[in-house]
Amino acid sequence: MFNKSIAVFILSIVLTPVSKAKAQISTEIDHINASSIGQQCYSAKWNKQKLLGLAEQNFVIENELERAELAMQLLHCLAIPQPEIRDGVAFTGLSNWLRGDRLSSEVHRLMFTTLIEGFGVETDDKNGVYQPFVALVLSELARVDRKSTYLSAEQRDLLVSKSTAFMSNINDYRGFDEVVGWRHNVAHTADIFLQLALNPVINKAHLTQMLNAIGEQVLAKNTHFYIYGEPERLSTALLYILLKNQHNEQEWQHWLQRYITPSPLKSWQQVYTNQQGLAQLHNARAFLGAVFASIADSNNEKLKMLKPALVNAFDNLP
Repeated sequence: MFNKSIAVFILSIVLTPVSKAKAQISTEIDHINASSIGQQCYSAKWNKQKLLGLAEQNFVIENELERAELAMQLLHCLAIPQPEIRDGVAFTGLSNWLRGDRLSSEVHRLMFTTLIEGFGVETDDKNGVYQPFVALVLSELARVDRKSTYLSAEQRDLLVSKSTAFMSNINDYRGFDEVVGWRHNVAHTADIFLQLALNPVINKAHLTQMLNAIGEQVLAKNTHFYIYGEPERLSTALLYILLKNQHNEQEWQHWLQRYITPSPLKSWQQVYTNQQGLAQLHNARAFLGAVFASIADSNNEKLKMLKPALVNAFDNLP
């Protein structure tokens, strides 16, 4: 683990005023520019070729200070449109180090603080890559916290409130692109919910916030048809939330009735008359099917409790 002098040194790196992008990701901001953040992806020490070479070497950096310093630099790479760096190096490398316990709690906290302040903030980003990859790294940081607590209760509350607000307000449903790679806002945010749901300190109020945020995206917005596996990621997060045994069968029924709805149409029988209705039907079937596939053969009493209302919801669809 890092000693105090190393932690202080890393802190000085993060807060240095020469980093214009970091200055943008600060307290009480309401707007950030992905291009400005991405300009900090490369350095004299770590250019594109060296980063690609690091990936080929499975991200092995023996010096803990160098590893920590690069981890902070890679957060900027989440904003660039080149998937071989953003996904293949930045996210994959950070995930490798986080899951392999290769970074200290001090660095975990610095990464969290750096990302959470800009999460969900209005972002100039024509490629739409930065926010979903912030969400993906936050899910990895949430995973670390559930396995070995490093966040404060206030920071965990902030993660719940910011991630649920972000999920509820998603209207960019771009998924995979052969040039830019993945965006996947809904799926990546659902991954945060999954890690939070697995954390034993998360309470019912947190879980309810996440359930309601999932509900806001089950049928999507803007006449969008899910095609990139979002229903499966949403249903996985939902099931782990319900496995916490904080919500009863009546609450589950109410949730289904609230969110699996043809509104603003009066009935599911009217959905064939317009594109919005068809999208809602498509997404409802996909989501309910994903939930049912996960619990159909389960002997878990909590999951078996979900079946009657789930079957009823299916039966209401045309």
